[in-house]
Order: sequence, then C-alpha cells, then structure tokens
Amino acid sequence: MGFSVSGATAILFLGMFISFGVAYTAASNGFEQVHGAYEQNVDEELTRQNTAISFNHTKVANEGNQLYLNLTVNNTGSEPLSVDDTDILIDGNYISPTSSKMVTSEVDGNSTTNLWLPGETFRVEVEVETEPGRVKVVTGPGVSATEVV
Repeated sequence: MGFSVSGATAILFLGMFISFGVAYTAASNGFEQVHGAYEQNVDEELTRQNTAISFNHTKVANEGNQLYLNLTVNNTGSEPLSVDDTDILIDGNYISPTSSKMVTSEVDGNSTTNLWLPGETFRVEVEVETEPGRVKVVTGPGVSATEVV
C-alpha cells in the first residue's frame, strides 16, 4: 500500500468521523427540544387539572339608568391564577381587563393585586348595555366556568 491509499483511507475515516459528529449533534439537539416540549406539555396539563373555579353569585344591578353586571368567582383549585390572564365573556362578547366598561376588578377587596390565590374570591363589576343571558370566565390555563344570569 502506497501513501495515496493510506492517505485516501485516512481522509475517508476523518470525513466519516466528522459526519457522525454533525449527525449526532443534530439528533441530540432535536431530541432535547422534543423532550423539553413534552415536559412543558405535561406541566401545563397538571396545572389545568389543578385549576378550578366556580361562580359564587351573578347579579345585574340597575343604578341610575345604567346596568352593571356584578359577579364573584371563587378559585376552588389548588393553583394560583393571574387576574390579568382571566378573561370574561358576556353573551359571547369579550371584555378586556383594561376596558372602560370594567368598573371594578378585585381579589378579596384588593384591586391592586394580580394574584388570585386558591380560596380567594375574584369580584368584577362590568357596565353592560342590556341585561345579559350568560357570562363565562376563562382562566389563564384555559379552565372556564359559565353561568346563566
């Protein structure tokens, strides 16, 4: 065997070694990303299973020819919730937390907190045009409760 055959064999083995290194790195990174996404999905599902809310009461009040929908919702689960991530739908119409129709939004009398802990009550007062038929509250994890007014 001459130098050309030995050199060519060395170059082939070096090329195979580099190719294997690149392929292994790509496969390893891909596996880590899939595994990370799976773990995140499991964590989110556990959060959804531990989240529960229930309506305490829903009432429409008429004050000076203006209708207000007053509702209180209890966090009956074991997960803390975010007030900013809680959505309200009145007869299918979304009411944003920053809407001018939102008169009051508080957790156990505290209107400055964003944290809605287990066992606490979230109270909302919303200005409405007509007496609504249904109201739905949706939490950040996607758990919801619906009440007929």
